[in-house]
Amino acid sequence: MQKGLTHYQLKWIGIIFMVIDHVNTNFGAQLHWPLWVSLLARFVAPLFVFMMVEGFFYTRNRKKYASRLLIGGFAMLGINIAHNLLTHSTFTHPITGQFDPFLVIQGNNIFLTLAWLFLFIWSIDTCRKQTTWSRKLGFASLALLLIPLILFSEGGPYELILALVFYCFRGNLKRISLAILTFSALLFIHAYLTYAQGGNGTFYQVFTFDNEYMIATVLPFLYAYNGKLGGRGTRFDKQFFYYFYPVHLVVIYIIKAFVG
Repeated sequence: MQKGLTHYQLKWIGIIFMVIDHVNTNFGAQLHWPLWVSLLARFVAPLFVFMMVEGFFYTRNRKKYASRLLIGGFAMLGINIAHNLLTHSTFTHPITGQFDPFLVIQGNNIFLTLAWLFLFIWSIDTCRKQTTWSRKLGFASLALLLIPLILFSEGGPYELILALVFYCFRGNLKRISLAILTFSALLFIHAYLTYAQGGNGTFYQVFTFDNEYMIATVLPFLYAYNGKLGGRGTRFDKQFFYYFYPVHLVVIYIIKAFVG
């Protein structure tokens, strides 16, 4: 019997919990789901970043891999813009009172985050392999230019750190675990300080809202990963997520429009 979980199986686990998280975000209050449900899927984005880094090393065509992520990201960006234009009456920032373009493009878009991260890792990896300083500087500059795009993407600041951890310590689960546990501890301290300084709500409410410290829950899945691709290797297996992700969000947007 095969031991551990394959890349394909991990992807499906991530998809299931991603859907639970998106349903909770949009309908949790109406469904009377407890606040702790928001903690369940905090491993999903780190898991997708981990699989992206693994895919970077395993794929035979990095250009095609990056293209799929970019196409998915810009398609999802268009969906989010259309949704926001149809459902928002104003795009004025609540503090500055000025038009805020980020309110127009906001929405779930893990594709775009993964695309920028893939290009970032690719730039760093290529930079390390160059033999001349001019080429090293060129690829290093490209990596730096990608950082603002990553930071303004969904979960960007957290996923950037995780991508670097998975890339730099690839194959060394002890170092990956230490880095992630340290990062999670710092995020937990940040959540506690938010609560201690008068953050809105009770301890339970603050820690189920400011919950990025739960990224440490990705570690059991990393230890369960057996390094194998899994699945049947069909086109459906490879491309299903690229179709499922926008479709399930569109369905949620439509239901929310009728319910809300």
